[in-house]
Amino acid sequence: MRHFVLIALLALPAAALDFQDRNAVVAAVVETHPTLTRLRAEAGAARERIGPAASLPNPMLMAGVQNKQIDLRDDEMMTMHMVGISQTMTRPEKREARRNVAELEALAIEKQIDSARAEIERDVLLAWYDLATADAQLRATAAVREMIDAIVAAARVRYEVGTSEQADVIRAQLQQSNLEHETLRLRASRRGAAARLLPLLGLPLDTDIPAIAMPENTDDLAIDASTAPPADHPAIASLEAEVSRAEEEIRLAKLALKPDVDLEAQYGFRRLQRDMFSVTARIELPLRRAQTIEPRVREAILRRDVLKSRIEELRRELTLALAASVVAHEEATNQMKFHAAVLVPQAQLAFESTLGAYQTGKVPFDAILETETAYLRLRLQYFDFLAQYAQATVNYEALRRGARGTSSISRAAAGSSSGRASTRTMGSM
Repeated sequence: MRHFVLIALLALPAAALDFQDRNAVVAAVVETHPTLTRLRAEAGAARERIGPAASLPNPMLMAGVQNKQIDLRDDEMMTMHMVGISQTMTRPEKREARRNVAELEALAIEKQIDSARAEIERDVLLAWYDLATADAQLRATAAVREMIDAIVAAARVRYEVGTSEQADVIRAQLQQSNLEHETLRLRASRRGAAARLLPLLGLPLDTDIPAIAMPENTDDLAIDASTAPPADHPAIASLEAEVSRAEEEIRLAKLALKPDVDLEAQYGFRRLQRDMFSVTARIELPLRRAQTIEPRVREAILRRDVLKSRIEELRRELTLALAASVVAHEEATNQMKFHAAVLVPQAQLAFESTLGAYQTGKVPFDAILETETAYLRLRLQYFDFLAQYAQATVNYEALRRGARGTSSISRAAAGSSSGRASTRTMGSM
């Protein structure tokens, strides 16, 4: 049934996917992502190795002729037709250790699946929020463009009646061009976000994505501000399983000092004499343990120590990434609230009142350009901080669920670099 669902999802056209629903986009990616498909297959293969690892090797059947004369005649005393069977008797503790190694390998891969799923979901959401941010900023820029059109119209009226200079009209038109330049930048940003999202969905880069509404309700985006990785973090659990596997490999290497016993039984038929049988036991003598066994034991110990160090490295990396997400979340929270409650409303009011004053000739043209530039800059910054707020939450939750480190697919956890870029761009208008 799962395969039919997977085939149906792959057959769905891009138009059938609701890009407005970020959870639906995430589900579509997770269901079909090749990394998860590969890891599931690897986990299944590892599980299939558990049974054989704990089993005795197959017995060996023998048959032939012994002591045949070189002229192919039988020697009535020596020539014997024989059948036999041999079996290597692997020690139970070795079979147990091999089974444990196989089980722990499967467990480590299964934990890797959880980590990979958290990382893929994070990458999808970060790209989705980048796309939604670009759309929201494009809409804000278009709204300001309508205001600039009103400024150009007012400048022309005042120039025609002789109350202003032609330079005001030219500067207003330049401001229109600057807004067009900002629109081009935002469209490029949108294309970049789409180029990160579409490959995750397995869709061609020329797929048309409708404009996405940036959700401004942030009630579900709070975090608990803890920077300690969870004890059951899948990436850490995977490494812990690898450490346990290394412990079993150390045990298995030491068990080489207790060689297996190989038993062999033969039955010989002689036509003119009595039949014969023989039973033989063979065992390896570990005389060269210093050259063959002890180096393998030391190697296994060192591999275990490497994995233990990697666990500590991962804990510190996760702590650092969680702390960065918390800091980015706190900064975005304060900035977003301040922009929404104070800066953006004040800038909008200042622009609207300055526009009215300019139309009546009470303020110079420079004043209206300054207030318009400030309003658009703050409006774009608001959406940047809103995106940083959402993406910091996404990154934080992904790290808690199993992701390793900070994703490089977006601007999220490192801070609002795009917001600073917007500030520089708008400041030069």
